[in-house]
Amino acid sequence: MSYNFNSIEEKWLEKWKDEKVFEPRPEGKKFLLTVPWPYCNGALHIGHGRTYTIGDIVARYKRMKGLNVMYPMGFHISGTPILAFSKKIENGDEATINLYRSYLELYGDDPSKVSEFSVPSNIAEYFSDKIINDFTNMGFSIDWTRKFTSGEPIYNKFVEWQFRFLRDKKLIKRGDYPLLYSAEEGNPVGEDDILEGDTDKVSITQFTGVFFYVGDDVLLASTVRPETLDGVTNLFLNPKAQYCRIRMNGKTFIVSSRAFEKLKYQRDAEFVSNVKVEDYIGKKAKEPLNSREIPIFPAKFVDPDIGTGVDYSVPAHSVWDHVGLLEISEAPDYIYVIETKDQTLSMEDVRKKFGISGLDDKDKLVEATKYVYEKEYYHGKIVTGKFKGNIVKDVKDRISEDLVQSGIAIPIYETSRKAETREGNPVMVAVIKNQWFIDYSIEEWKEKVRELIEKMDLRPDSLRNQFLQTVDWIKERPCARKRGLGTKLPMDNAWIIESLSDSTIYTVVYTIIPFLRQMKFEEIDDELFDFIFFGKGQLSQKGEATRKIAEEARNEYLYWYPVDLRHTSYPHISNHLTFYLFNHVAIFPPEKWPIGISTGGMVISEGQKMSKSKGNVYPLLTIKRKYGADLFRMYLASNADVWYDVDWRTSEVENYSKKLDRFFSLLEDARNSKGEPDEKDLWIVSRMIDRITRSSKNYDSMKIREATVELFFNALNDIRDLENFSGKERALRAVKKFGKEWVLSLSPVIPFVAEEIYSMYGENGFASLQTYPSMENVYREQESEWNFIESIVEDFRSITKVSPIRPKKMIIGTAEEWKWKLLEESKSRDIKQMIKEATPERREFLLTLMKKKDLTQNIRNEREVLERYREDLARYLNVEISISEDASYTKKALPGRPAIRLE
Repeated sequence: MSYNFNSIEEKWLEKWKDEKVFEPRPEGKKFLLTVPWPYCNGALHIGHGRTYTIGDIVARYKRMKGLNVMYPMGFHISGTPILAFSKKIENGDEATINLYRSYLELYGDDPSKVSEFSVPSNIAEYFSDKIINDFTNMGFSIDWTRKFTSGEPIYNKFVEWQFRFLRDKKLIKRGDYPLLYSAEEGNPVGEDDILEGDTDKVSITQFTGVFFYVGDDVLLASTVRPETLDGVTNLFLNPKAQYCRIRMNGKTFIVSSRAFEKLKYQRDAEFVSNVKVEDYIGKKAKEPLNSREIPIFPAKFVDPDIGTGVDYSVPAHSVWDHVGLLEISEAPDYIYVIETKDQTLSMEDVRKKFGISGLDDKDKLVEATKYVYEKEYYHGKIVTGKFKGNIVKDVKDRISEDLVQSGIAIPIYETSRKAETREGNPVMVAVIKNQWFIDYSIEEWKEKVRELIEKMDLRPDSLRNQFLQTVDWIKERPCARKRGLGTKLPMDNAWIIESLSDSTIYTVVYTIIPFLRQMKFEEIDDELFDFIFFGKGQLSQKGEATRKIAEEARNEYLYWYPVDLRHTSYPHISNHLTFYLFNHVAIFPPEKWPIGISTGGMVISEGQKMSKSKGNVYPLLTIKRKYGADLFRMYLASNADVWYDVDWRTSEVENYSKKLDRFFSLLEDARNSKGEPDEKDLWIVSRMIDRITRSSKNYDSMKIREATVELFFNALNDIRDLENFSGKERALRAVKKFGKEWVLSLSPVIPFVAEEIYSMYGENGFASLQTYPSMENVYREQESEWNFIESIVEDFRSITKVSPIRPKKMIIGTAEEWKWKLLEESKSRDIKQMIKEATPERREFLLTLMKKKDLTQNIRNEREVLERYREDLARYLNVEISISEDASYTKKALPGRPAIRLE
């Protein structure tokens, strides 16, 4: 039977809404749980849904454990993504218009209204409303009375206060700074502005541009391994690429034309002329350290779009250079400058190790290059030159600085991968004059953040090291740009605070936003925030109503803050989450610093990364309509541990649907069953009580998959076993004993079904607000007896599995009393001494005891149990059961392991 779960869900959505079930009240022990505020530029899909589902499961469980939970949500609209889509629609971009038409059709709205999205605020407003509906329909128990957006004036006031506070603490500075940039858009870009920038990070890599002299020109060769310069044997130029001559600092340089387009945004670079690459290939160049003349070779693998398009070759320390030289039939000349563990790495050995046959094996070359770099960076000792004897990682930056100070190199900045903005324009690195940035490099600030990290509740445990590593390398962070939505920089209104910098402490606004909305807007200022958060001042210049509301807001903040748990996805560790920690440490007292952070995996679909071109992106609304919310939640909860990626597979979802139908049907039929359960079947009650208890600990540890598998799948398997052994009617009577508790224990995962069944069992109120079930287990004896019977069944099956003859009779012999007594005695005596004193028959048994460590004394009355189960066991196995005391049957029997003979 297939149930209409969507109608059940609609029913309980209305009831929850009418009763305002999920609005917290400031009383009792609190739990503030936050998740990322979604960006309002399109329909959310299953990938977004996982983080919020896990957050909701935690929120619901904490409520059932008696905590006063706030699970709030706001909306992020800052930065350029919404602006980019709006501009594309305004400019008639067909792909973007079709995308937004599809969104309108998805939600049942007129596709012709797409033109309204040429106004950025219309996109934000439309999708924030749709996200509320989508999340509500998924059963997310969010307190929407706390919602706000990063673009509304009240929040702008708050961010202005935050930035003035950071400025006064000298944490905001101004200077020339390299940052990610779009030349076409004329604006710096951050993770939120870059296509897939939130999941596939783009960072800034510093190259060292080294001078190689050819006549009056300088070939500017870029490298990320300046420590290998002593080992250079040749230069590589791409014979198919366009190169040009440029002038910088009075010198003329040869670089690729694409490199010039980027360099002119990093320094004063002037175009002089195009050059023919063949005029340089085959010539000699002088390297800058020892004036050795080295040849210039052609190499198609040189990418003119990376660095300067001029590569210097060190085949002793680069597998790519080694293979490249072999491919053009040039014998590599090895000049070793680094050794690891008193030996040098052989690039030929590395080539063979990774199975590289040529330059076409790019993936293998990348993997091998990473292997060599890590070996030599962490364990490599420099064996030549000025830095001889040092480990590479200790002096790499110093070597680059020394080359620059010696006038034979310049720093060059490049993106860590090729990337484009959401508008489709390439991302480069530019040095922006007078850029505003937050200086996260301050060591005193970092040390306080480290102290916070050490005492936080972080899940999984590996987060601690990841955070500490991020704190070590994080430096200045550009915090403003000239374009985008958001808050104007209070120190300079020509700049807009960028989208990662305006969302570092937004979580505190959840605690006070209802009160800020009650105040006169003109009275919301720095003085007010100082009072609410620090208790400073008397607000004597404000109206009486504002002072009273401010007191209430302060009390609300003091009650709810800090955040007990922030749950998000792991790509946010290196930016959002680290900035979150730094800003809390800078602004709030230690008792208001975050308590816990957990990160979850991503969602892939049908075994692949989600992509519209692959047709494996499923909007939440589509999932809700097709499968219902509870099925979606169950799949995400049980498919993988929180910390790992989930693979959404439609075929598996269909199987889950059948199991959810069976679950509902079982509990519905159990409620209607008549009579008391057979005592022999009460073992399943004992098992369920233990499952509920264990699952509570798993919920506490955010081992949600373990809890769900235990409570749902394993419990269903138990019931199947009971049905097979005792029949469906008897099984239903036993299930009725724990039906209500069973469904309550799963309420955090499948809340709609839980509400329906809880109500079906005649209970008042909401399952969502009940205490997590706890039952005294008075059925352990029945479970022990069942475990004993199960072992008989397993032995029977083991024997019949290898026998071609179907038995008609099973004769069972149980252990004699003296064996039980010796087993008990062996627990307190030296068994070797007992063997010495024993008769031959008893000696044989004691020797067996020494070998079998798994003999237990769970039940002593084995014969009574077998007699009680004889009829059920005979029916289940379809054999006649005989229980014999004849010595020929009991001789081989052991305590807990009866002897079996089949006839």
